[in-house]
Amino acid sequence: MQLIASCRNEIDALHQCFESWFNGRVPRTTEAFERMGTVLARAFVIVMPHGGKVEREPLLKVLYEAHTGRPGIRIWIENVRILAEDHELVIAEYEEWQEEGGETTSRHSTVIFRRNDAMPNGLEWLRVHETWFKEATA
Repeated sequence: MQLIASCRNEIDALHQCFESWFNGRVPRTTEAFERMGTVLARAFVIVMPHGGKVEREPLLKVLYEAHTGRPGIRIWIENVRILAEDHELVIAEYEEWQEEGGETTSRHSTVIFRRNDAMPNGLEWLRVHETWFKEATA
């Protein structure tokens, strides 16, 4: 039970950072942005819903530049579950939902975490793979 709570907390926390950053609810400072970079492993890679792969450093640059670039975006997470785990890695999946300008999009995400006690929820993001769900309307 503890592991699923840690996964849920970490996934929620990072996406709340994204939402706050995109909406400009936090200042555009390295301190406000720090959590995003801290929890992503040096070798972090995300496979975006359209199939493109983005490594950690280019992703962080794009995210940093997106501060207040999308005011009014809302992000929430549903249906977190653990697929596999061992002493080092945890594989989980979740749904990420975004609402912006009256339109809602959703994606299925699979994440590979490395256990790391130095991280806020004991988990470090290694890799994410996202796939679009059929678009829904709000």
